[in-house]
Amino acid sequence: MGGGASGLAAAITAAEAGASVVVIERALECGRSILATGGGRCNLANTYLSAERYRHPGFVSAVCGERFLADVLGFFSACGLAVAEEDGGRLYPVTREASSVREVLVARARRTHVTLACGREVAGVSRVASDYRLELVPAFEGGRRETLGAQAVVIATGGGESSLARGLGLPLVDARPVLCPLACEGLDFPALDGRRTRVAATLVRNGSTIAREAGELLFRPYGISGIVSFDLSRNALPGDRVALDLLPEVDAGIARELTMRGGTVGLLDDAVAAQLGKRGGTAEDVVSRAKSVELLVTGTADEKRAQVTAGGVDVSALDALTLACPDVPGVFVCGEAVDVDGACGGFNLAWAWKSGMVAGASAARLAERR
Repeated sequence: MGGGASGLAAAITAAEAGASVVVIERALECGRSILATGGGRCNLANTYLSAERYRHPGFVSAVCGERFLADVLGFFSACGLAVAEEDGGRLYPVTREASSVREVLVARARRTHVTLACGREVAGVSRVASDYRLELVPAFEGGRRETLGAQAVVIATGGGESSLARGLGLPLVDARPVLCPLACEGLDFPALDGRRTRVAATLVRNGSTIAREAGELLFRPYGISGIVSFDLSRNALPGDRVALDLLPEVDAGIARELTMRGGTVGLLDDAVAAQLGKRGGTAEDVVSRAKSVELLVTGTADEKRAQVTAGGVDVSALDALTLACPDVPGVFVCGEAVDVDGACGGFNLAWAWKSGMVAGASAARLAERR
């Protein structure tokens, strides 16, 4: 159920293991969600894949194993896709076109005789002896209701789509957008809109450090955006504080010496310097403040830009080796449907591919035994 990244990976893997596979997808085409990833270029994985970059790292490590990256790259090599590396270990198709990823996946699914049932939604799932019956309804006008029997079901729906899992009695963690901008207070953000700077950022809650990130920050009228903000958003809550070092590559002492020679011109963006100078003081005072800017998080912002939805089926309800639900035999869960999310840089798509492969292989083995 679901024809996005993890759903296609699961379907291909199951079909190549000998299973008869049907992908049920609400959209008119499978893989359309892939087209929006990586700014349309599809950052499909990262050379520095590590379970520590994910929520529930122990679970992710057990699912993905030591061959996490090798398995993902092998999967795409078998699809005929060439991959190129960019800064930070980010991996993209050499075409830098997300459509290339979607096309090779759909082509491989068709070669393995996967049925792509698009424009359909699962209205209900019920047990029939040891199997399942799925009630399908048209997602758009003009279709007809259908019934489909299955020996195994893989839930690979996108984040936030939890009705099917809830109907099967699976425990859920509430969905929330992550990898998104943060609404903040502490600066005149409209005056800084569009300004970019490299920072070191620390997320603090009740005096304790929750997370640290470094990289590019983008000021927006509501607060902060960019990769640093996106990664902080995975853990940030309203009321948290974000401590920014706007000169992370310059030692405080050296910064003061440079300021004495040339003011802030060679150190800070003019608009940023003007903001920090509103409290008065010398250029040295402004640079000192730049090393420790404190913002108050009021929430997430521009949530339509969220790259991932956190939440989903609680990992405690899943077997990490198979992604099966022991309490609901014959049901497997993968991708964003699981309460796993990772950092920016290809980690979330890597989880989608690998977890899809694990769930698909496990479902095929179960179907073969039955």
